[in-house]
Amino acid sequence: MLTLINNDKDNPCLNKNLSLGIDQACFSVINDTPGNLTLYSVINDCYVVNCEGLKWATLLPHSNTTLVTEAKLPLHIFFKDSKKGYEWCHDTFNFRQYGHYGWNITDENGGCSSIYTMYTSWNPYLPILAALMMFVLVATIFTTSKMIIRTVKLFRQRENGIDNDHERLQESDASPGLISISKTSSRMKSVDAFRGIAILLMIFVNNGGGKYYFFEHSPWNGLTVADLVLPWFAWIMGFMIVKSIRVSLQLSISRKRILFKLMRRSLILILLGLMVNSYAQTKYTLWNLRFPGILQLLAITFFICAAIETIFLKPQRSFQEIFLQYGRLVFLSDIFDSWPQWLIVTALTTLHTLMIFLLHVPGCPDGYFGPGGCHRRGKYVNCTGGAVGYIDREIFGNHLYNKTENPLYRHTLPHDPEGLMNTLSAVLIVYLGVHAGRIFFTYYQCTAKMIRWLVWSVVTGLIAGLLCNFEKENGVIPINKNMMSLSYVLATSSFAFLLFTILHLLIDYKKYWTGAPFIYAGANPILLYVGHYLTKGLFPFAWDIMGTPTHTFALLMNLWTTVLWGFIAYLLYRKDIIISI
Repeated sequence: MLTLINNDKDNPCLNKNLSLGIDQACFSVINDTPGNLTLYSVINDCYVVNCEGLKWATLLPHSNTTLVTEAKLPLHIFFKDSKKGYEWCHDTFNFRQYGHYGWNITDENGGCSSIYTMYTSWNPYLPILAALMMFVLVATIFTTSKMIIRTVKLFRQRENGIDNDHERLQESDASPGLISISKTSSRMKSVDAFRGIAILLMIFVNNGGGKYYFFEHSPWNGLTVADLVLPWFAWIMGFMIVKSIRVSLQLSISRKRILFKLMRRSLILILLGLMVNSYAQTKYTLWNLRFPGILQLLAITFFICAAIETIFLKPQRSFQEIFLQYGRLVFLSDIFDSWPQWLIVTALTTLHTLMIFLLHVPGCPDGYFGPGGCHRRGKYVNCTGGAVGYIDREIFGNHLYNKTENPLYRHTLPHDPEGLMNTLSAVLIVYLGVHAGRIFFTYYQCTAKMIRWLVWSVVTGLIAGLLCNFEKENGVIPINKNMMSLSYVLATSSFAFLLFTILHLLIDYKKYWTGAPFIYAGANPILLYVGHYLTKGLFPFAWDIMGTPTHTFALLMNLWTTVLWGFIAYLLYRKDIIISI
């Protein structure tokens, strides 16, 4: 987080031959007092939940000390008198990358200035704006070119109208040929576009996301762009469960055989997940192989939701039959028809939440949602993840995600974001996707479908907000990806309902957009997911250059990797190659 360099030759703020790294800035502190002062700092998000400050530097009397500081999140700074032990001059400041800032301490009893700017660099987010404008420009040129080509073709056809009519008459007299139906032509474009957005965003953030903090997972509570990827992928997976099972039943495939196919698919996904884990793990042995993972979570939640849907799914009926059964409550028929499934999913969600609040974890308070480490001044240092982390550590032992250094809360106990408890909670995400799919196949009018999806978006979002008190901290159930909290599940599902409604409106209903280029990636999501892991860091998907890393280079490299996988998906789509499990 913070860097103190005692040798001026190694300090990029003082040596012009050196350069600052990504998200670093210079901070000059003038101590104009006759005594030694100790400077402390802590990232403000951690300070809010009572994290103790880290000792940063000792300021000598009448000195000017230049430090290298992180310029990513707001930093809370203060100093202590080495003799009196008092804390003075608490200040919070959001440093900007490559900037130079100053702070004057004029009185050991608390006299100090506000942090001021000596030099500010260009905005580090400009590369994102430039990349966005470039993509918009390319899309505009591509769309305009297609329109011009179509207009020219239509004009030529009108000029040669007589010849074209003669050709049509000849074609009509000839015997009709066979109509070829490709795999891609029968796919739902809005679904593929949604899935393509999720998988390409996943590739982008997994490769670094330009080293921007909002393209990284939240250190603990909160929600970033990266935290949306897995829930969206799980949600749209649930959406397609309804179609798959309905088609299988219409083909007179027995429910037992469907369950067998579901189990086989889940086992294949689990096997692929273990392969990815063993490849990504640097020191892999059978005794420390990580068992949980993204594909494992998707496999188990898929099987649970698909199995209960297979067992309890009712045959599709006409509107008259549904109206005779439910009368004025016919607008809720999609919920009434699936009450056994909802009962099971609600029971699993309730079990997960109750275990968090009621299961006693040794040395930890009940209902603890914190990260342990220095959270609450280190009072619950061994309580990382509360009951969720405790259960996973007891069941999996060493077979967990082994990263224990948190950027905010320092050293924490091992905890797995795709562990058993989180998998149990993710069942609700998948089943909300299942219900979105049921709405699609239950109601015929497009507006009726979209209204219901928007209502579900508002309801799930409102409940999530009430659970977290519309705050990052201090809510009853905070939004937390690491623990897959109920508020997190509902908030991300709310965004999924909203995004799919927009895509369905633009692509399927109004036909303003074909869904390209995302539909190409959405047709082969598992292939792209496994492939991008196996080729991570390899040429031509990525390469390194000499010199100081910057947001611009990192963003270009991560976008290149994402675009390259998108192009591979496009080639597969054009060749009608769809690899499914």
